[in-house]
Amino acid sequence: MRFFFSPLIFIAGILFMKYSVTITDQISGKIDLAEKYLGTGVGAGTYTWWKLFGLILCILSVLWLFNKLPGANNAPNITPTSMIIRMMT
Repeated sequence: MRFFFSPLIFIAGILFMKYSVTITDQISGKIDLAEKYLGTGVGAGTYTWWKLFGLILCILSVLWLFNKLPGANNAPNITPTSMIIRMMT
């Protein structure tokens, strides 16, 4: 499933970065926390928040695609003994 959803999440991250102004103006409005810590004025604050959010989505989707997220040990634990048992059955 991650091979299907990871590229979609990556594309969503790119869209968040590209349309940060549209998202802020039409959907979310100004985010007070972002305005306080990321600066105020044109091109800062909430717009930067959405760009950072999109960048984090892109990074996490690539890490998830290659199974490199911390604590995501989804690989099956195959030992030589279990391989022999599988061959016998």
